[in-house]
Amino acid sequence: MPSWPNKAQLLQGFILPALFLLLMPFCPVFSQEGGVRLRTVVIDAGHGGHDPGAISKQSKMSEKQINLDLALRLGERIQKECPDVKVIYTRKTDKFVELAERGNIANRNHADLFISIHVNSAKSTAASGTETFVMGTDKSESNMAVCQRENSVILLEQDYTTTYEGFDPDNPESYIIFNLMQNAHFEQSIAFASLVQQNFISNGPIKKSRGVRQAPLMVLWRTTMPSVLIEVGFLSNSSDRTTLNQAESRQKIANDIFDAFVSFKNTYDSDGSFSFDPAVLDNADDEPVNPPAPPAAVVGPHYEIQILASSKKLKNGAPELKGVQEYRVRFINGFYKYSVGNYPSKEEAARRLPGIQKKFPGAFVVKID
Repeated sequence: MPSWPNKAQLLQGFILPALFLLLMPFCPVFSQEGGVRLRTVVIDAGHGGHDPGAISKQSKMSEKQINLDLALRLGERIQKECPDVKVIYTRKTDKFVELAERGNIANRNHADLFISIHVNSAKSTAASGTETFVMGTDKSESNMAVCQRENSVILLEQDYTTTYEGFDPDNPESYIIFNLMQNAHFEQSIAFASLVQQNFISNGPIKKSRGVRQAPLMVLWRTTMPSVLIEVGFLSNSSDRTTLNQAESRQKIANDIFDAFVSFKNTYDSDGSFSFDPAVLDNADDEPVNPPAPPAAVVGPHYEIQILASSKKLKNGAPELKGVQEYRVRFINGFYKYSVGNYPSKEEAARRLPGIQKKFPGAFVVKID
C-alpha cells in the first residue's frame, strides 16, 4: 500500500518550488555594462490611519506621525542627492496600509532595497536606544516582544487569517512558518542594517545602540530584496521621546539613514561584494526589553548574573554600569555587588550569560536564596 507524504515532504515538494517561481521575476537585472545598479528604493512608514502604533500620553505623540515624518525626510534627501534612484513610499499620508501590501508594493516595483521605519515601545520605561532588524528566525524574548507588537497590526485587517495563511501574531507556534523562508539577500540586509547602526552610534541624537537583530517580522517576510526594519528609539522612554519630538533630531536620524543608503548604494553599484562581521548578530541573548520581573518583585530562591562588584556604591548611570539601568545591588562582605536578571534555573541563567559577558567579561551566575 503506498504511503502518504508527511507535512515536511509536502512543504518541500510544493511550497518551496512555488516560492522559487514567485521569486524569479524579481531577480536583479544586469545592465549592459555587466553590473547591477540600485535603481529603486521603497520607504515604508510603519503604521498609519486607524493604526497609530505606539502612543505617548505624556507628549501626545504617536508612532505613525514620527514614522511618516522620517520617511518623507529620508525620501526627500535621496530624491535630491541621488537623482538616478526612484523613491517609492508605501504611504505619504496618514492612511492604513496592510502589512502584506507594504511588501507587495516593493515587489511589484522590483525594488532594490526596502526600508521600514518604526518607533519602539516597551513596558519598561528604562528601555531605550536604536536597533535594526533583518528577516530571521531568532525568537529570543526581547526580539519576540518587538515581533508580536509589530506583527499584531494584521489583527486590524479584514480577513487576515486568509491573507496570512492562518498566522497568529500572538501564538509563538505560528512563527515556525518563517523557517521555510530562505532570505536570499541576507548578507546585503545585514550590511545595510550595520551601516545604519554605525551611523546612529557615530552621529545620531540617540547614540545607545541595541544592535542588529534577526526577527520573524511579517512586513519583511515576502520582500524579495534586501530589507530592514529600523526602530529609531523608544517612545516609552523619556529621553528618547524628548529627542524624537524634536524636528532637528528627526532630521539627523533621517540623515544617518541616508548616509547608510549612500554607502550601501556605492558598494551595490560597484562589485556588490557585501560582507559583515557575524558578531553584529550575537546579541540574541541580551537582557530582554521587558524583563520577567522588576527588581522589587524578586522573591524566593532564584539565579541572577553578577556583572560587577565595587567597594563604593555607584550612582545610576555610572560608567562602570555601561548603560545598564535595571539591576540589583547587595552589600556583602564590604562590597556592593551588582546583578541582573531573575532566572528560575541555573540552566536558564547560563543560557543568558554569554550575551551579558560581551558587555561584562567577568560576569558569572550566582544563586540567590
